[in-house]
Amino acid sequence: MRIGFGATRTAIAARKHFVSLFLVLASTSITACASAVVTAPDASNELLSGHLLIGENVDVSDISTDDIMAVNDEMRVYVSSKVGGDPQARSRLRKLIGGMIEDGLLNLEYDENRTYTAIETFQNRRGNCLSFSILFTALAREADLDVTFQMVDIPPSFSANDETILLNNHINVLVKGVRSDVNFMQSYVVDFNAAEYNGNYDTRKVKDTYAMALYFSNVAVEAMQAGNTRKAFRYLKKGIETDHKIAGIWVNLGVLYSRYGHYVMAEQAYKMALTVQPSNKSALVNLAGVLQTLGRVEKSNDYLKKVTYYRDHNPYYQYFQAQAAYQSNGLDDALAYLGKAIRLKKDEHQFYFLRGLVHQRRQEYQLAARDFEKARDTAQKAQLISGYTRKLEAVESRLH
Repeated sequence: MRIGFGATRTAIAARKHFVSLFLVLASTSITACASAVVTAPDASNELLSGHLLIGENVDVSDISTDDIMAVNDEMRVYVSSKVGGDPQARSRLRKLIGGMIEDGLLNLEYDENRTYTAIETFQNRRGNCLSFSILFTALAREADLDVTFQMVDIPPSFSANDETILLNNHINVLVKGVRSDVNFMQSYVVDFNAAEYNGNYDTRKVKDTYAMALYFSNVAVEAMQAGNTRKAFRYLKKGIETDHKIAGIWVNLGVLYSRYGHYVMAEQAYKMALTVQPSNKSALVNLAGVLQTLGRVEKSNDYLKKVTYYRDHNPYYQYFQAQAAYQSNGLDDALAYLGKAIRLKKDEHQFYFLRGLVHQRRQEYQLAARDFEKARDTAQKAQLISGYTRKLEAVESRLH
């Protein structure tokens, strides 16, 4: 795991940067990452009662949201020892980050299958990326820093048979309102996994309740994997009660019902996920499978057609196809796929860079230079910009 600490200087408003953290979403088939108004579910209804799975109505009032980002006396003393009474937010942030790096708190034992609270992560010195994000948020707020979570819309990964791997959702921690002088503000990000995700992906700020709901969903999936159905259901229900507008949690609930053959209930859960996010491929494919099992083949095929539509209109699917074509030396096909990818998303540097490589292999150096320049101009990370600049200079040297 790599830790990054970046900032940008902008007038009045702070600019956003990217950071990536893994979150677990269970699925029986393909997944992907249009919102509608979603009414908060009635916890007493059959889908959320737990009666079918557990044999009784399940109460989750004993599961606390307060514990997730709480700090204890040891953590308070730790933050105080690092930032003291420093009145400058910028200085407090740098001292906190520096102290956490020196003490190994930002390079803990990574365990993607364990999600911990802030206190547990601090004490255990292990956890997954959501655990680290929660820990940093808790300590930063104890240092009186203005911190918020942001989701990063990472595209799905596609496999050779056109299905996708388990979806990686990502969340970042943005420190806002760090003033550099009277006219300018800076924003800082603690970056746990930036090396793996270099695309120009959209971000959106989310409330603490969103991150808490993801925490509950992760714990539920871990329980599901361990065969603890009661715990899995309880934490999925708590996640939905905490924030019912997260499609992935409804998908996970559908997976749990499907596992025990309650396909009608699974259908309801997947349809709730699609109410939240109509393009969610995990919900679409799992719903299609459930309908197939229930004998509603025509309706199942309708949902599979939607999967195909959303896949074909995903620029990163076109990019995946272009990569495969390039690797097999199908350069004409690669250009066709990249043309469609760029039409769907014009600000993704990865698309232009690959097209530049295609033109370079075809010895079309003028076109390659154009695309390397476009890749450089749309990239956001300094190391990428530097790499694209070197590539541009190398191909331009062939033109003289």
